[in-house]
Amino acid sequence: MKPYQGSNIYVSELVSRLAGRDDIDLHLITMGSATAVRQEEGFTHHILRKGGPFSLPYFHPLVLSRMVKTVRAIRPEIVHALSTRYPCSTAAMLLGNDYPSLVTAFGIFEKEIAHYREDMPPFERALSHIFHAFFIHNERWVLSRAPELVVDAPSIGELVRTPTTGRIHVVAAGLDLERLRSQAPPLPPGEGPDIVFINTLTRLKGADVLLRALPDVVEAFPDLKVCIGGRGPREPELRRLARDLGLKRNVAFPGFVPDEEKYRYYRQCRMVVVPSRWDCQPSPLFEAAAFGKPVIASDMSHPGIVEDGVTGLIFRSEDAAGLGEKILRLLRDDAARERMGRAAAARVGEYDWQKVADRYVAIYRDAVREHRRQGERVTATAGASPER
Repeated sequence: MKPYQGSNIYVSELVSRLAGRDDIDLHLITMGSATAVRQEEGFTHHILRKGGPFSLPYFHPLVLSRMVKTVRAIRPEIVHALSTRYPCSTAAMLLGNDYPSLVTAFGIFEKEIAHYREDMPPFERALSHIFHAFFIHNERWVLSRAPELVVDAPSIGELVRTPTTGRIHVVAAGLDLERLRSQAPPLPPGEGPDIVFINTLTRLKGADVLLRALPDVVEAFPDLKVCIGGRGPREPELRRLARDLGLKRNVAFPGFVPDEEKYRYYRQCRMVVVPSRWDCQPSPLFEAAAFGKPVIASDMSHPGIVEDGVTGLIFRSEDAAGLGEKILRLLRDDAARERMGRAAAARVGEYDWQKVADRYVAIYRDAVREHRRQGERVTATAGASPER
């Protein structure tokens, strides 16, 4: 499903960094159309067949058993589930007594799925209510049980914290700064947009909130250029909304935007807008910072890397009027806009993918030590003689 594209990129980037390390023997377990074991560059890839006579949409019950058996055969020092979803997170929890386990929560599925359902066809929406109910309960169980949990923003950590949740680590997503900047030759002066939104065009991402914020902005800046890039089920509706609001000459819908062109837009624009109804530090927050651009982000995008008034601005989700005021503030104050952009660029090195991978390795080692200490305490308690 398209909503999980961002997490797939995260997994790919992290695996590529971990695979390049001499101190890690990395095994990756995924699901596919056929069972196989492949030696990839720097790691072993175990693919488990997800189909079968008992498989249903979204749900493959036999994969969980095969996943647990595969992990036991590998005998790892630590099990890392890169998702709270079934079956990866479920397997990690079932193996928790035998191996240290770590779960990365890219978001909270229970919060996201309500928005995604609004973009589903009726039959798929009905299936979602049936099968995703299981995923929601599984996620709740995992989040309450995980001894080590990674989230990408402090606000997400507070949302998932329960009395029984283990240690929570905040690790923001990463960036390949060298690749980003090398793929972004500047556009000719005056050709780039002033405001950039590039993401999937779903209700969750909130492009309609940006459009509703623009009429007052365009009244003050009639030549304003706005790019709403990407594809998705809301594209026809967004085009109609732009026309109905009288924004046709100000707003461009270029469709799918390749990375090189996207980065050129970021380099040339004045600001990037992230109006999500729900998100967990989406990639435009990081990409904007890489090019020294301030971000105006909704509070429900959980923009932990954005310091309000320092590296960008934060507005209340769904508040189109509030967003419009923030846009006007930056358009009218070149010095503030440039100051925020410089501050964002100065911090972006913290999110280099190699540093993210190093942080994970440190968490792995600490989790292994903690698991051993817990085991020693249990052994000591079990071996103690009862008082007479």
